[in-house]
Amino acid sequence: MNKAIELFGNHIYNLTGKNPKRALKELSFVFTAAGLQCKYFPAKILLPARQYMQWAAADSAIKPLGKADKSAIVSLYLPCEILHAMGIYQLFPEALACYLAAAGSERVFIETAENNGIPKTLCSYHKAFVGMAESGVLPKPKFVINTSLACDVNHLSFRRIADYYKVPQYMIDVPNIYSAENLDYVEKQLRGMVSFIEENSSFRLDENRLLETVQRSKNTIENFRKILDLRANRYLSDEMTSQMLSVFATHVMLGTPEAEKYSADIIKQLSALPAERKGVRLLWVHTLPYWQDALRDLINFTDRCEIAACDMVFDALDVNTQEKNPYRFMADRLLRNTVNGSRDNRVNAVLEYAQKLGADGIVWYCHWGCKQTAGTSSYAKKVFEENGFPTLILDGDGCNSQNVNDGQTVTRTEAFLELLENRK
Repeated sequence: MNKAIELFGNHIYNLTGKNPKRALKELSFVFTAAGLQCKYFPAKILLPARQYMQWAAADSAIKPLGKADKSAIVSLYLPCEILHAMGIYQLFPEALACYLAAAGSERVFIETAENNGIPKTLCSYHKAFVGMAESGVLPKPKFVINTSLACDVNHLSFRRIADYYKVPQYMIDVPNIYSAENLDYVEKQLRGMVSFIEENSSFRLDENRLLETVQRSKNTIENFRKILDLRANRYLSDEMTSQMLSVFATHVMLGTPEAEKYSADIIKQLSALPAERKGVRLLWVHTLPYWQDALRDLINFTDRCEIAACDMVFDALDVNTQEKNPYRFMADRLLRNTVNGSRDNRVNAVLEYAQKLGADGIVWYCHWGCKQTAGTSSYAKKVFEENGFPTLILDGDGCNSQNVNDGQTVTRTEAFLELLENRK
């Protein structure tokens, strides 16, 4: 870890217990400064679209910290078009924990959560989030809205946050089987979400604005379909962070002008690249520890390997973009998500894209506390390797440096890359 980041992390660790409001101000200042640096002094090695999205994602994640009375705490898979259309900012655990990790500041909040009774085995993203709230650093939101999709920790963390702040909570229950009846059921809940917001705040929904927002979502999704088509035969020197930027664009930021612009610009810039391949192509499953120097040194900006895609980017691209009803479109996206339902849904989707993208191998990342990913790993590896895709099951943590063994991570990833190179 960079020495300056380590010093700042230690400073936040000591400051949080003494003056949590001051800790929030200093974290917000650092996050904002990092976002502005991305906007005005971007890394030239990145595609211009990536440079733009580094700032846009940072702005989206950080802005709610200073506008808590106009913000909702949400889950990653929540269709946020309704919130965008109503002018409500969104704060979600994965984003905030990522920025805490990048600033070396997650430890005090994870320890706070564990000291308050949260099990050590729980997802580190949510522990950091709960700890930030219960340490008094995270400002009180207007309300909490989440789905039941994929992540079982949602049922604990969002209810706990709502109880802690004494704010209203709304949860969308997503059945694990796709059917017309379940589409009706989820659509009804999404309409109920509008009523919940209007009953608990002064925000009001303009249906025309919602239609505009949903159209941007459809445009962005169709753009990402084209992006994946282009990535099948174009090499891109890139970094792990870029995949996380795309996860922002296809999830909580979906429906924003920034996500639409990012996806359209990526198409133009990828199209200008020559059709070629360099090194080995990886398809990455689940979250990426983009802050981990040991992995960054192996993967970022090298001709040796590239991450062609992350499965969290294409988890809902099969949605029906021709659907005219905005609520049914959002319901369809939830039910079709590859992490919903049987494990085969996700495994088969990863296999399909590995074939489509010409991947040489698959990295299945078991983030600390994610039972779905860890529980499916052995089965997934068997299916992938039976279909000709060597698979690395890599244990780690997307945001907690205390749960990472750099030496083991490097050794296993290096050996996997050598295996793939020898097969080419």
